[in-house]
Amino acid sequence: MVFSSAIFLGIFLPVVIGLYFLFKNNVWRNMVLLLASLIFYAWGEPKWVFAMIALTFIDYIGGLIFPRVKNLTAKKLLLALWIVLNLVMLFMFKYLNFFIDNINAISNAAISPFPYAMPIGISFFTFQALTYVIDVYRERVPPQKNFLYVLLYISMFPQLIAGPIVRYIDIAEQIKNRQETTQGFINGSFRFAVGLAKKVVFANYAGAVATSLMTTQYATLSASGAWIGLLMYTFQIYFDFSGYSDMAIGLGKIFGFEFKENFNYPYIARSVTDFWRRWHMSLSTFFRDYVYIPLGGNRKHQYLNILIVWALTGLWHGANWNFILWGLYYAVLLVVEKALSRVEIEFHRIPIASNVLLLLLVMFGWGIFYYTDLSQVVGFTRSLFGLNPDAIVMSVRELTSANQVFYLVPFMLIGVTPIPKRIAEKVFKEGFATNGIKTVLCILLIVGCYILTMKQSYNPFLYFRF
Repeated sequence: MVFSSAIFLGIFLPVVIGLYFLFKNNVWRNMVLLLASLIFYAWGEPKWVFAMIALTFIDYIGGLIFPRVKNLTAKKLLLALWIVLNLVMLFMFKYLNFFIDNINAISNAAISPFPYAMPIGISFFTFQALTYVIDVYRERVPPQKNFLYVLLYISMFPQLIAGPIVRYIDIAEQIKNRQETTQGFINGSFRFAVGLAKKVVFANYAGAVATSLMTTQYATLSASGAWIGLLMYTFQIYFDFSGYSDMAIGLGKIFGFEFKENFNYPYIARSVTDFWRRWHMSLSTFFRDYVYIPLGGNRKHQYLNILIVWALTGLWHGANWNFILWGLYYAVLLVVEKALSRVEIEFHRIPIASNVLLLLLVMFGWGIFYYTDLSQVVGFTRSLFGLNPDAIVMSVRELTSANQVFYLVPFMLIGVTPIPKRIAEKVFKEGFATNGIKTVLCILLIVGCYILTMKQSYNPFLYFRF
C-alpha cells in the first residue's frame, strides 16, 4: 500500500483517522496506530510482518538486558551480538544473493540463490531498530518496558516503508505523552497534501519521461536526449522522496508526532558536503553518528572513514555494484573537497557557478545510481558525452517524451528551491481564515491527486526498493 494509492487515500487513511480520534486516551490511540501500522505493512508483505515483529522483540529484550550488565567488555560484546542479530536478516534478504552471484561468476560455482524476495522497507526499519539498541546501550535513553510501544516505534506506518529514519530518542516521550491539536491536524494535512502533489504531479510525470529516455538503446540516444532524461530523473528522485517525507511528516503531525525534517532543498547546495547535509538527512546523520564518529570521525583516518562510510551508504541503497560505485563516487568528491579546503580553495564561495557545478556532479551521480548494470552505466555515460556515432540529434521519440513535461519544468525548477515555502509562510499565517484556506486547498490537492492516480499507470515510490 502506498500513500498515493486510491485505497490508502480513499479507505485506509480516513478509517484510521476516524478510529484514532474516536478515543481520548493515548494508550488506546497508540493501539489504533499499532494495529493500523501492522495492517499497512501486511497489506504488501503479509508473511514478513512476523519477521519485523520478531526483530522488534529481539531489540526489546536487548534494551532490557543492557542496563543490567555492568561489565563494560561484556556490554560491548552484547552490543556487537545485537547488531549482528539486527543485520543478519537484512544481509540474508538484501545482500546474500549479491555475494552468491559474484562467487558464482568468479569461481564458476553453482550456488543456489536465496529464494525469498526482499521485504519492503527492510533497510529503514532495521536502521530504526539499531538506533534504539545503540542509544539504550549508550544510556542516552532509558529502555522501553512496554513491548507494544517499541513495536509501535518500529512499525509506525507514516515512516515505515521509506523513512525518514526516526530515532527512538526523538519520539520516546511522544509515544507516551503527546498532544494532538486542531492546528497540528490542519498543518499536518496540508503538509501531506503538498507531499502528495509532489509525488503525483511532478515525480510521476518526470519519472515517466526519464524511464522512456534512459531505458532506450544507447547506440541511438543523443546527448541532448540523455541529458533531458537525466534531468527528469533528477527531478523525479527529489520530488518522489521528498514528497514521501513530506507525507510522512504530515501524517505524524496529524497523530501528534513531530518527525525531524529529511530534506532541506539539496539542489540549491554549493558543495558536496552541503548537499549531504540537505539530502536524506536522517540517513546522513545515522551514518555520521553511528559509523563515522565511532570510527574516529575527523580526528583520525578521516579520508579512510569517509571511504568506509560512503561504501556502506552506497551498499545500503542496494546490493549492486553501481550503488557501491555511486557511494565511492561521493567519497572521492568529499575527499577532494576537503583536501582543497585545507589549501583554502573553496568553490562554494563562488555563487551560481558553485551551484551549477554541484548540480552537474549530482546529476552525473544519479546516472550511476539509476542503472543496476555497470555496462548500462558505461553506455549511458557515452550517450551523455555524445560518443554514440549512430545517435540522432533529438529524435522524434525524444522530442515527444520531452514535450510531455515541458510545461512542468518551470514549476519543478521553482519547486526545488525555498521560494514556495517562503511565499506560503507569508500568505498562510496562523488564524481562523488561514486555516480555512489551508483546509480548502488541502481538500482540492488531495481530490485532484486522487483523480490523477486513477488515471496514472506509473506510480512507484523509488525508495521502497531500498
